[in-house]
This record gives sequence, structure tokens and C-alpha cells, in this order.
Amino acid sequence: MTAAGRAFDRGTRMGERSLQVIGREFETARLGLGVSQEHVAEASHVSRPRYSKIENGKAPTLQVLEVARIASVLGLDSSIRLFPGALAVRDAAHARRLGGFLAHAAPPLRVRTEAALPALPDRRELRAWDAMIVDGDARTAVELEMRLHDTQALERRLSLKRRDDPTTCFLLLIADTRMNRRVLASLPDLFPDLPASPRLESTSAWKVGCTPRPGWSWSRASSKTARPPTRQARGSGFGQGCRSCR
Repeated sequence: MTAAGRAFDRGTRMGERSLQVIGREFETARLGLGVSQEHVAEASHVSRPRYSKIENGKAPTLQVLEVARIASVLGLDSSIRLFPGALAVRDAAHARRLGGFLAHAAPPLRVRTEAALPALPDRRELRAWDAMIVDGDARTAVELEMRLHDTQALERRLSLKRRDDPTTCFLLLIADTRMNRRVLASLPDLFPDLPASPRLESTSAWKVGCTPRPGWSWSRASSKTARPPTRQARGSGFGQGCRSCR
């Protein structure tokens, strides 16, 4: 199943659970008030059969306004909030850019996309790295950000993932756009523990199987073919976890 399909199914399951919870709370509040379904339905401007479905968690087309109105009639206040959750579905542009970068990896490097974080004992782990570069026992986690918007949220998200899956190296790719350059220019202290790396797509060491240095790097939409790698490039110490460059 694709990432989009998994996200859709997960969202459906969460939505169905929410419908059940809302219905039970409405029923509990109505019974506590000692009023009928018909009374609540009339006051909320919905039909009696419609309200019955809502209480039974059988109204998949339930609207936010309906929830707020029914809750108000029952003496409740509704509140809907969204929280960071599982892996977001990336768009085609993200997939192309990431795929173009990973295509430069040469043996002995191995690459996996959507690399899941280790499962936790107290909850199911739904997060994943955009990619994982493996060189023997060394693992380099890769994240690609297409647009720097809420930088504080981004730093928190990356920090939590790095805490919960402490890989050998971490590499942050940032799409090379005017907007992202303006953001980084205005926030020079962003990513203080990630040193800037050269453009990795055109680095010959990256093409002879050397793990990239940890840090952050600009990612271009397309890259030119690099010149054939030389012995000097291979021994440049490009990778912290690279067996060939030690």
C-alpha cells in the first residue's frame, strides 16, 4: 500500500472513532438533561433521524457546525484541534527531488525511503524518515524540506525524531528556492547543530559510495552529471560513517 493509501486509511479509522466519541458524549449529555432526541434535533435544526445517526456514531458526513450547534443545545462547548501526528503524505515534487538526490548514491551505500522509526513499547510508531542511507552499521537519516514555513515546529519535529531514533548521522536537505534562502538569511542561527554542507548532488565523493557528512545542504530540482570521481575525492574524509574514507 502506498503512503497516501496508508494515510487515508488511518484518517478514516480516526474519524470513525471520533464519530463514536461525539455520539456517546451527546447521548450522555441529553440523558443527563432528561430530554428527547426529538427535542435536541428540533433545537439544533436537524432532522430526528439525522440526530439519531449522530448519537449512534453513524453520520460520516457530520459537519463541524452541526457538532457546535448540538453541543451548545446540550450545554456543551465543542473544540476541535489538530496535532502533529504520523508521516505526512509528500507530493510528487518532493518525491522527484528526493529520488534525484538518492539516485547519486553508489555502492556500498544502500538507500531506503520512508524508513520507519523504531517501535516504542507504549505506543505504535507511525513516523518515518524520508530516507535512510546505510553503509555497513552506519545509518544516515535524511529529511527533505520543500518549504521552510514554521521553523520552530520543524526544529521540534526533527529534534524528537533524532531523539527517538539516534542514527549515526543526520542530513537535512532544503529545497534551493528564493523563499527558503530568504528564511535562512533572516534566521542565521537556525539549525545550530547542523553544519552547512556542499551541494551533495554534484560532489564526486557522494558518487563513489561515501556517506555524506552530517549537516544541512541545499537541494536542487535537477543536477548536472558530476565528473568521474578521483582517488583524491574518495579519500577526502567526506563521510563520518564511510568505511572507504576512514
